[in-house]
Amino acid sequence: MSRAETPGKILQARLGTADDFMDADDQTTLTYKQACRKAEAWFKEQAEVIHIQATGEKSQQGPYTVAEAMSDYLGDAEKRGVKGLKIMEATIKAHILPPLGALEVSKLTKPKLDGWFHALAEVPRRKTGHPMAEGEEVEYLAPPATEDERRARKDTANRILTNLRSALNLAMKNGKVSSNPVWRDVERFRNVGAARVRFLNVEEQQRLVNVCPPGFRELVQAALFTGCRYGELCRLTVRDFDAKGGSIFVEISKSGKPRHITLTKEATAWFRAITAGKPSGTRLFTRPNAKGKARKDMDDPFAWGPHDQKKAMHSACLSAKIDPLGFHELRHTYASGLVNAGVPLAFVAAQLGHVDTSMVEKHYGHLCPNAKAEAIRKLSPVLRIAKPPKVAPMKLKKKA
Repeated sequence: MSRAETPGKILQARLGTADDFMDADDQTTLTYKQACRKAEAWFKEQAEVIHIQATGEKSQQGPYTVAEAMSDYLGDAEKRGVKGLKIMEATIKAHILPPLGALEVSKLTKPKLDGWFHALAEVPRRKTGHPMAEGEEVEYLAPPATEDERRARKDTANRILTNLRSALNLAMKNGKVSSNPVWRDVERFRNVGAARVRFLNVEEQQRLVNVCPPGFRELVQAALFTGCRYGELCRLTVRDFDAKGGSIFVEISKSGKPRHITLTKEATAWFRAITAGKPSGTRLFTRPNAKGKARKDMDDPFAWGPHDQKKAMHSACLSAKIDPLGFHELRHTYASGLVNAGVPLAFVAAQLGHVDTSMVEKHYGHLCPNAKAEAIRKLSPVLRIAKPPKVAPMKLKKKA
């Protein structure tokens, strides 16, 4: 018989019968040692129940690892409704868990974390475009070669370090870790967050569209009309265009949150023309000259796939006599056009699918002063209250 006291009541449990008259079987008939072992396990079980009732979570069993810290961090982020949770989880699985996950948090050292952090800035970008299957070998793009590519990798390393720090700080706050927080001593890369954003003026946009071949031309036009990412455009169907409301619906975005993009009159008329007579489930954009052959990881052989746009974009830029730029910079072009026109940053962020204006301010904030001044002078109401005061002219006396 075992007894455990909790506030207001006593719990009892029958663990078995003593082996005074029967041979012990470690199940229902117990020796003294077996009874002690079983009683100890029962007490631990009751203590765990009490702990869960008091804290809402299980007690820590064994060393607390980085993997457990990241799991707790993701769980906390989900409870708080943090945006971009899927991206955060993918980042943790790709860059934190493989090298650090099995390590005990209390035994982390600054040299170990410094080595991991600086390696992040040197490793090439992972090839994306489809979910990684379990056991599938990771593919990488070319190592960073230009100064801007190296800056971008360091900026990415800073963001990954932020995730690790946040998780370990949460673990310390919750009493899971009591050791010296060496992760706070890892120094971030400095002056790497200011990206060089390129965008095309109106004349360059016209030249680019004019030289694009059919099929790719429509994809470029849609990017300049909507600011959509390449992947978002590839998934659009006819039903996503609302001709009456003049908008495009993006169901799946990078943030995981759908959005409606308001179109200009010119863009609405263009979308109406390219969707005329097409079934609602038809893809808006298909690859030119596609022969219908099956492609790896793609259900529709006619659809634009990951990286299909790169070669076409490079060729178009050369033909248009524009310094080569990536397809994503058409999104920058769209956003900069809105900012230059005086559109409030909150509206620009909503069109792009950002949760706030921080990214817009980071990339396009330098365009705001002139645009703001022009918008205020153009849009502010005329009050007609500034009549100049009547002042009598001063008469000068002639000297005698």
